[in-house]
Amino acid sequence: MAFAALLVGLGLVINVADTVPYYDLKPTCRAAVNLAAGTEGRTIESCMAGEDEARKGLAKDWSKIPIAERNQCIATMAKGGFPSYVELVVCVEMMRDSRVHREEERATNAKSKSKKL
Repeated sequence: MAFAALLVGLGLVINVADTVPYYDLKPTCRAAVNLAAGTEGRTIESCMAGEDEARKGLAKDWSKIPIAERNQCIATMAKGGFPSYVELVVCVEMMRDSRVHREEERATNAKSKSKKL
């Protein structure tokens, strides 16, 4: 019985990662505007527009992002504080850049080893 519950739970995690998560951004934008007090042009509306643009970009490319990277970034956003699609984009980009760097290093190392032989 516990095994079945575990399988169901794992299925829920995977299903959630299949779509861009939903964040309530009003508290996030309110906090951002309060932190940037005195900054010209920074309003809750401009913050919400930027977050909406970031979410649309994520939605367009979400299926191309490796599941492990999506899950890690979603978990990072859930750790606390105010969730943000802009921060989620940054996380996804950093994960991608790290993966590409590792792949390039592996390719370089493989070439070096083959030259030595």
